Amino acid sequence: MKPVINSSDKVSPARLDGCMENGKGRAIARIVGICLAAGLLHPPMSADAASKSVIRPAGHYCGKLLSSDRLVDVETSIQADAEGHLSGTYRFNDDGNTTVGTLSEIGTKPGKIRTLRWFDKYGMGSLTVRFDAGYHRFEGLWGPQGTAPSYTWNGGSCNAPIS
Repeated sequence: MKPVINSSDKVSPARLDGCMENGKGRAIARIVGICLAAGLLHPPMSADAASKSVIRPAGHYCGKLLSSDRLVDVETSIQADAEGHLSGTYRFNDDGNTTVGTLSEIGTKPGKIRTLRWFDKYGMGSLTVRFDAGYHRFEGLWGPQGTAPSYTWNGGSCNAPIS
C-alpha cells in the first residue's frame, strides 16, 4: 500500500503542513489503512461481485416423488452456473432398481420458484419446484411432457427427515 504522505515526494512545505495539521489527517489515513488491511472495512462490492455471492439453489437433496402411484425415495442433485441456470441429476428407487435422470432449467428466472425439464428412461417432462428461503428444501410437482405437473417431488437435507 502506498503511504498517504511520502517524504521523498515533491510536496511544498505549505501543503505538507496542511495535510498533517495536528496529525489528524495522517492518523485517520493510518486507521483506515489498518482497518482495510485487517478486513474490518470492506470496499464497495461491484454489481458483478455481488451477483456471484447471491445464494442460489445448489446441493444434494433427499426426498420423495410419486412414481407408479407410490411415494418412492429420490435423491436430487442441483447446481447453478455463473448465470444462475440450474441443472442436475436425480435417481430414485424403481421397484428395486435405480432409475437415473437429468435436470435442466427451462429458461433462467431468478427466485424461489423454478421450472426444470426432467429426462430419464421413461421420457421427459417438467418439474416445478418452490425452494425455501435458504434453498435447503423444495416442494415440487412433476408431470410428463404435454401435461401440467401434478405429481409430488420434494427434497431437503439428506440428514433431516422427509415429511
